[in-house]
Amino acid sequence: MRPDSIRKFDIFYLAAIAIGLASSLLNYDVQMDAAAVELSTAGLQDQAGTVMLVTLGLILAFNMLLWFLASRMRIGFVRWILLVVVLISVATRLMGITQGANVSITDLISVLLKAISVFFLFRADTSEWFAARSE
Repeated sequence: MRPDSIRKFDIFYLAAIAIGLASSLLNYDVQMDAAAVELSTAGLQDQAGTVMLVTLGLILAFNMLLWFLASRMRIGFVRWILLVVVLISVATRLMGITQGANVSITDLISVLLKAISVFFLFRADTSEWFAARSE
């Protein structure tokens, strides 16, 4: 039986992924312009749309893989990987805010939901659940 904390992890993490995806789609034009500027140095500004879609797909696949490994496969060390990913996300958002970059509210909500979801991976019932798999 899956503990309540894992069910809450699923809800918060999948909601974070959905909101992050929505945030990316809502801010697609801004991100596309930024990618075109970065790619223009290599003469690839016409490929910005492809780069954006591939990047979005890879990020979605990475997030779903981490969710699957933690929630379904019960691989305990994945929660540490998720913690590092969330800490990096928080740090980059804070740096962006302090440097005056535009950070969307939906993006901040997504990071907050991921942080909440990772909290549930370190509760006692979840630790026991992960430990029971390795026995």
